[in-house]
Amino acid sequence: MKKKLLAALLSASMVMGIAACGSNTATTETTTESADSQTSETTQAETATTEAAPAETTETAAAGIEGWEPFADQVTLRVAVYDRGDNGNGCSDVENNYWTKWVQENFGDKYNVKVEYVGITRSDVMTDYAMLASTDSLPTLCMEYDYDKLATWVSDGYLQPYDIEQFKTIAPTYYKNMEDNGLTNYIQMADDNYLVVGNRPYGASTYTFCTWYRLDWVEEAGYTELPKTNSELLELYAKLVENGHEYPLSGSKVSGAGVDQNYGYRDYPQDEVTWATTGDYQIPALSTEAQKRLLKWNNRLYNDGYINPEYYLRSASDVEADFINGKAFQWSGYVSSTMNVLNSLYENEPDAKLAVAVCPSEFVQDETWGSSNAYRPGGNIGAMIGFANNATEDEVKAGMMYLEWMAQPENLFTMQWGIEGVNFNYVDGKPVAVGDQSGLEEQQGHNNNVDYWMVVTAIKVLGNIEDDIAAINPQGLPQDFYDQILANYNGQMAIYNAGKCNVDCMFGAALESVTEYGNTLKEELYPEYRDQLVMCAPEEFDALYDELSQKYLDAGYQEIIDERQQLFNDGLSTRLQ
Repeated sequence: MKKKLLAALLSASMVMGIAACGSNTATTETTTESADSQTSETTQAETATTEAAPAETTETAAAGIEGWEPFADQVTLRVAVYDRGDNGNGCSDVENNYWTKWVQENFGDKYNVKVEYVGITRSDVMTDYAMLASTDSLPTLCMEYDYDKLATWVSDGYLQPYDIEQFKTIAPTYYKNMEDNGLTNYIQMADDNYLVVGNRPYGASTYTFCTWYRLDWVEEAGYTELPKTNSELLELYAKLVENGHEYPLSGSKVSGAGVDQNYGYRDYPQDEVTWATTGDYQIPALSTEAQKRLLKWNNRLYNDGYINPEYYLRSASDVEADFINGKAFQWSGYVSSTMNVLNSLYENEPDAKLAVAVCPSEFVQDETWGSSNAYRPGGNIGAMIGFANNATEDEVKAGMMYLEWMAQPENLFTMQWGIEGVNFNYVDGKPVAVGDQSGLEEQQGHNNNVDYWMVVTAIKVLGNIEDDIAAINPQGLPQDFYDQILANYNGQMAIYNAGKCNVDCMFGAALESVTEYGNTLKEELYPEYRDQLVMCAPEEFDALYDELSQKYLDAGYQEIIDERQQLFNDGLSTRLQ
């Protein structure tokens, strides 16, 4: 098989890319993310532009925005943006809204660039990009959070290399951000520079994604807090049903990348080969012991009546509706200052009492179920961006300009926070987001416009974890969750620092077996086999797991394992630390 490999073996700094974000602090003050707080006086969209000085070429131009001039002929810049189908937490049209127009007026019009956003279905990224590539209509800036997807795009010829010296001249702020955070270790593939990389502050934690649960139900069942082990949870769930809460865990069909992650069912410390060959979060690891534990747990929940028996016919929106209507015990989502699911719950049930599930600061493993409070840290890599293979020289240059413009503190601040008095207000000199922006023309997109500014940073920061959690803490609710979100962060960091969580293995080549079999395994076979395993009689589970695991391996998963093993043996992967 022909592979486009990395020019050099992955360095130790790439192996430990997480180290930069595992220090319990935000990125250094030299990065653009933490510069938000230094420019918090910038509040109106009209002030976000910067005067450009004429320049002829990148060779003679001053570095950065001061060296830019408008293009003589209008250039069309097409930028990928996730379409999450998330009308309840942001503007519904990701390609055309107040903020896309704001970018056009403050960046595009100034430099004679027509900015077009291209919606990419978040749950089906690879299919969307393949369709765009087949019609020669890839966005100029192709982006994703997963390294192996970018490696696949390079291997398939979707992307073109770029001139790193030109990028340093046009986008010095952005490049310095990469340097300061060790992200330049990830830009090369196939003997050339293909990627530019955004930062992920606090990458050792997943504190921006939380689970809310009904504390009033817990107290009604005779508990003061959520139990910490699966065995104890079963006792709680039984009491919830006794108290009249039918199918308290709700449930929906499971399919797509990232489902049924088994990090909390692995043995720690992990076996390095198992971690490298089956530890990827995108393709469910059917045939592994960790996946068996996870599915056996779900089989128990189903057979005990805690999951809706028709979950396989239901969607995530049904689970949201159950939670909002007081029928579901818990709901998980990204923390944001505006959270319409929580707003709607309190509107329907004003006396509801919620709490955030907090990660214990000590490693807790249930001997019966093999479950623990381990989780998947994301690493310090944020969005990875490549330039489309069909982009012209001017379009690539416009893309570099866009990245640099978005990285300017005043522009980043406005995209993240919005307009003072509309999207946020200052309290004690710090911005606090308006809790409910629904109905506003200026309503921000998913998680305060994250899918637009993700090219710079995955999380908005003000300089320390306390301020940064306060910045995303849900506003306008009857309860305040700041202390619990902070406690969850601290608990996760304690587990991470104890060596109980590991960043996924990264491979320095396109995994051709994943390209060939990945979609079939995760989109078709796994959902089918999973449902059989969840709904079978408990006494049939073990034999059925063995049978379906072999079918899964034969359908391509074994080839994926073997290819990962080969790259691991060849030194073309990160190592377990």
